[in-house]
Amino acid sequence: MKIRLSLMLAACTLLTGCGSPTEASSSAETASQAARTQTTARTAEPVPAETAAASEPAEQDKSALLHVPEDIGLHDTDGEGSRYAFTYGGAEFSAVYTPDNWKIVDSYCITVHSDMVLICEALRQVHPVHGADLSSYREAEDMAYEWEQHNLAYELIPESSPYRKNAKDVDINPADQGKSVFELYLDRAG
Repeated sequence: MKIRLSLMLAACTLLTGCGSPTEASSSAETASQAARTQTTARTAEPVPAETAAASEPAEQDKSALLHVPEDIGLHDTDGEGSRYAFTYGGAEFSAVYTPDNWKIVDSYCITVHSDMVLICEALRQVHPVHGADLSSYREAEDMAYEWEQHNLAYELIPESSPYRKNAKDVDINPADQGKSVFELYLDRAG
């Protein structure tokens, strides 16, 4: 919680123009390093669906809607393996796959960590995404961390900002593996 608060304060400072990147950088970088320590990106080869479900049971959360990756009913909508749909909480969501990238449209609407992990597991079973080193493959937990960072950015960015639209959909790709919301901001701000 302390880490999330530090990241939120640093990002808010930068996004609202109340401070310079160097003022926010030290506290945010410390929080970012702590977040990486807590949520380390694991690397592994793609795991078959039946093995993944048995070896990595989802953390049960009282607000969780999912129990296994198959609960979302992920299915190919274009017959070409690039456009998919899945159901979550009674709503249909879109996921688009391009080489080494999953884009989940309106991902900000899904906020339960254990459900995010199961959705990411369903996606990686269909098309794994490489890790930042471009030789390993991303794990569902690691993908969910990136998703949570996008959700945090969406919460922090004012509605009037044109950047908020970019944060509403998560793009899970090798380049953003393990990055905090602050690091994602710095990458995009130049």
